Amino acid sequence: MKITRFFAALVFGLAAALPAAAAEAPSTPPGLVVGDAAPAFDLPTIDGKRVTLEGLHGKTVIVNVWATWCPPCQEETANLIKAYDQTAGNDVVFMGVDSTETAPLVKAFAAAKDIKFLETVDTDQTFAKAYHVKYFPTTYVIGPDGVLRMVYIDLVTPKLIAQFVADAQAGRNSQLSSPIQDKIDALLAPSKYSFTGDPAVVNATVDRFQKAVEQVGEMIDNSDPIAGNPIDVPRTEAEENNLRLEAIAAMKPIASTHASKMTLDLLLGDANQYDTKWADALSAYTAAHMLDPKNEDALSGMAFAAGRLKNHDVVISAEEQLVALEPHSVSALVDLGIDLGAAKRFEEARRAFDRAIVLASAKADARHAKATDIRMLAWAHLYYGRTEAKAGNLPAARQQFADATQTTLRLPKTNSRYTIYLEQAQEETVALDIRGTSRTSAALSFAPWTGPQLPGSSPDTAKYRLVVTGKPGQSVHLHAVDMPKGWIASFCTDRICAPLQVATTLPDSGVKVIEFQVVPPDAKSLAHVPSVRVVVTDGKSTASARTLALR
Repeated sequence: MKITRFFAALVFGLAAALPAAAAEAPSTPPGLVVGDAAPAFDLPTIDGKRVTLEGLHGKTVIVNVWATWCPPCQEETANLIKAYDQTAGNDVVFMGVDSTETAPLVKAFAAAKDIKFLETVDTDQTFAKAYHVKYFPTTYVIGPDGVLRMVYIDLVTPKLIAQFVADAQAGRNSQLSSPIQDKIDALLAPSKYSFTGDPAVVNATVDRFQKAVEQVGEMIDNSDPIAGNPIDVPRTEAEENNLRLEAIAAMKPIASTHASKMTLDLLLGDANQYDTKWADALSAYTAAHMLDPKNEDALSGMAFAAGRLKNHDVVISAEEQLVALEPHSVSALVDLGIDLGAAKRFEEARRAFDRAIVLASAKADARHAKATDIRMLAWAHLYYGRTEAKAGNLPAARQQFADATQTTLRLPKTNSRYTIYLEQAQEETVALDIRGTSRTSAALSFAPWTGPQLPGSSPDTAKYRLVVTGKPGQSVHLHAVDMPKGWIASFCTDRICAPLQVATTLPDSGVKVIEFQVVPPDAKSLAHVPSVRVVVTDGKSTASARTLALR
């Protein structure tokens, strides 16, 4: 696997890194230079206001680029909140930028996590283009002088942010180094690769370089960053690309065989992808595809580059061919469904998702199903729901998110996706409520509780996250009904718990998160949690939702 494609998997789970002493400025994505003035931005917040870089001059600005669909972004949220609590003040500002999703979904996420710092949506992707965003999550640090001081691609930690802030306020650029980065640097050292000699020697050197890239990917995948091994992704990519350019220059005059032409085209595609020259990348990957129509690297490259160009026809064609090569691949079918939805070919998207659900269900329902099989089914439901929401089919979207929740409940609670998928499914449902035509009426949804316990909580209860949406400032009253004899329902909000019922006022976001717990008459009864209904009234309408079965 080529490292440029490997790093695209950052959205699925590289871990945290620890700070190191500052050194010279690291490499950064093409067109964005640490040590230069940060590009201007003017972004809408999720509450309808605007924030500009000019308006933040004199402050150190931590900009975190993220998305709710990105597991590492979900994982690092607690770190960002902790860093904000420790660091933010009059001279330090935190802000999130979501370039792929809508304000209602971001608002639902922010409310569920009690995020206090600015959250913005980059609806026209002007920020993403100006800052050359390639991966999620990415954190940019801008000094009080308006100079870009750090570009960090990975799950960020409070300790890292503290170091970045200290560097920025001292007027210096941040730099990462570590034992694993030293090994990567050594493996990609230019002195180890001499792309000269006869064709056989050049081809052998190129092959050795590509194997080194594979090895780097494995090192990153198996690293333990918590032990003090930060990875400088921009620097690693730059080192790789410098060698790639040498390989291309050496191969151009000697590429005469089918295999060498194929290698050259793929190298050209990766080099242009690194430089964000998407049209040139697509051309190179297409040339490789013509040489070998079944080459998955070529097809994946075509889909990726065409996606950046919003050339949906090419993306879909490439992904259809990938599905044909792997007809039983759930991920290939889900990818196809997502991009058919992006092209607004919703009926075709549904057929792709239906196939994916059938395949994923068969694996998840098998006698010896693995957790990864169940995860894939929940993941397919989540993206099916998002596509239905995009199509405006809100009841179908709501059903898919409910299916995602029920599937996720089959995972062990220790699974890394258990909390993330439960929260995503509910946040997506809340977003549907927010974007509904009648914001003046209250709506509510349930999901198993996944956050820290609030004061007054009991460990021997069934806990749920209850989210109420409606008009900001609206007064609502919630009460539990259908309670079996001996059971008690409790609502915890604003650090206060009340039995059976609670009255509250919706905040400016129009979203209120409440911990709802069902208390059994004895410990044995907890094995059979009853179905309970919560009713919300707001003086104009009544809505209700029934709890999920946890067992």
